[in-house]
Amino acid sequence: MSNWEITLAKNSGFCFGVQNAVTTAYSIIEENPREKIYMLGEITHNETVVGDLLSKGMVLVHEPEEVDAGSIVLIRAHGVTPDVIEVLKKKSCRIINCTCPFVEKIHKIVREADQAGHPVYITGTKGHPEVVGICGECRNRAVVVSSLAECEALSDIQKDSVWVSQTTFSSKEFQKICEFVQKKIAKEQIFGTICSTTENRQRETAELAGVSDVMVVIGSKTSSNTKKLFDLCSDRCALTYLVGSAEEVKPMLSMWRKADVKRIGVTAGASTPVSIIREVIQTMSENGVNTNSESNDINFGDYIESIPQLRKNATVKGEITTCDGDFVYVNVHDKSEGKIPRSEFEPDFDFEAAVAEHKEIEVYVRSIRNTDMGKEIILSKSHVDFNKNKAEIEEAYENKTPVTVKVINVVKDGVIASYGGVDIYIHRTQLDLTPVDDLESYKGKSLEILVTQFDPDKRRLRVSGSRRTLLNNERKAKADEIWGSIDKDKEYDGVVRSLTDFGAFVDIGGVDGLIHVSELSWNHIKHPSEVVSVGDKVHVYVKDFDPEKKRISLGYRKPEDDPYYKIDERIPVGSIVRGKVVRMFQFGAFVELEPNLDALCHVSQISDVRLNKPQDVLKEGMEVEAKVLDVNASARRISISIKEVAPINPGEPAEEEAPAEEAQVEVPAEAPVEEAVEAVAEVAAEETPAAE
Repeated sequence: MSNWEITLAKNSGFCFGVQNAVTTAYSIIEENPREKIYMLGEITHNETVVGDLLSKGMVLVHEPEEVDAGSIVLIRAHGVTPDVIEVLKKKSCRIINCTCPFVEKIHKIVREADQAGHPVYITGTKGHPEVVGICGECRNRAVVVSSLAECEALSDIQKDSVWVSQTTFSSKEFQKICEFVQKKIAKEQIFGTICSTTENRQRETAELAGVSDVMVVIGSKTSSNTKKLFDLCSDRCALTYLVGSAEEVKPMLSMWRKADVKRIGVTAGASTPVSIIREVIQTMSENGVNTNSESNDINFGDYIESIPQLRKNATVKGEITTCDGDFVYVNVHDKSEGKIPRSEFEPDFDFEAAVAEHKEIEVYVRSIRNTDMGKEIILSKSHVDFNKNKAEIEEAYENKTPVTVKVINVVKDGVIASYGGVDIYIHRTQLDLTPVDDLESYKGKSLEILVTQFDPDKRRLRVSGSRRTLLNNERKAKADEIWGSIDKDKEYDGVVRSLTDFGAFVDIGGVDGLIHVSELSWNHIKHPSEVVSVGDKVHVYVKDFDPEKKRISLGYRKPEDDPYYKIDERIPVGSIVRGKVVRMFQFGAFVELEPNLDALCHVSQISDVRLNKPQDVLKEGMEVEAKVLDVNASARRISISIKEVAPINPGEPAEEEAPAEEAQVEVPAEAPVEEAVEAVAEVAAEETPAAE
């Protein structure tokens, strides 16, 4: 019997993304025994795993149209296109998205680049599910490059292009492509998106193949990353074999004995479960071989068993390895990583730094679920932090000091906020200065509150808080500051709090002031809502104030916005102006010179002949030229003369009498404007029917 030595590459078997997807699949089956559960595409390129899931009732489909409406659909680690997700949503499916965080990161890079108009290039295998999903994020067609030769054959690489890679692409080939592309575009436009586990796996496999007589690559022949491992090994070791199970290894044993093989290297693709790796190693071990781990040079059986076993309810330390939108993943030195709900972390927790530094934290083991394919370990950070944070909340309650909390849930009459695992109830009347109707808008927000109740004596800790109390305290302090420094013409930035028929109330920082409706606009308005709305930010100044009655009168309209601002300079007496006839009365016509700026041309200043009314020669909308006779800014009046420039005479003699049905206003042609306006007003009043 030959004395073989077997070395197992450290990074062998399931990668994080596949492990998460497979574990989730078994959990969903267990939790929903009566539900129809679909696997959209093979969850992993491993026939054993897929076959086992199908035997437990899961249904394999390849298109979203094959899925029944309202069913559960599992999205594999490779991810899918946005169009697929949209189809499933329209079918009201419950989507369990197990897309690998590394793949989601590529989706985000590609989506943002495409939206910004950058051409997108992807290094990877054409038609691979992961590559198809990435391409789906582009409205414009993405270019997929599978080798350096294909890259060199490209007719034109645009300078503003963005490059990413399939997570399991050959790191060696990607490096060659990068060196070529960097001659044409900026280095910052190339994103190294090959999974770090993939890079480590390929590097270790290449090193192991270089010192082994035989290399055994365990995995599926349909797996992209397994094929790349096989190619790496074949370049360095003549006797390289790709096997999918222990049965495929047995026929090779006698051949290896005859060839006097001394060292056998073993690696496994990212889709290969540990159970299959164990079976292959055990098959070779039964033939009297020495089985070693590459890193520690120990027996393979000892290597598996030496992994620390977690216990439920234990408190352990671990390092943060990665995170996604829902969970933070922690290496707790077990076969599988544990996960913590992201909501358990503080609002300002720096996830990126924690992942980069592999930040060590203390965690509590809530549950461990064993499946045929591994473990699902649920951890809690808030449980560990609870006692510490409970003491801090109690101290804040006693000292009346504010604390920052995050709203995590909405209940009937308020919200539940969390302070490091301590739940705090905030009633809807205590969220703001006025009662809140839309509680959902607060979910996920961070708020500063005062702890108003702390009751540790009952079976369950009861804590209540108030943001309103804190806001009232702040408002009172600001009000005292304003009343101590207020002065006429002082300017403030404020927020419109409410509107009435007579004006708008504005909060200028703890104190409300009133902008009268007449102060909102230089033009006549019927209601403040024509100018401002509740919540608008406005710049105001103090017109008057009464400290005893706590009243402040505010100004809003700006002098420079007044149509009569510097009118003497803009339209001096004697100048020639041009305007449009907008209104006519018997005594004259109003001509619009500028928006909201009208001038009166008296009936006697229109024609060389005496007119009964302006309508004899003018029509609304007609453009005319006139000479400025008088400008009175204080009276807000401008008088002009058309006949001083170009008199408009009637084509026929004016009628001696007006039609009987037309009301007449007897106003001498020489009458001043004030008398003419009063006469028109009196007739209008007489023609208005009295209320019965």
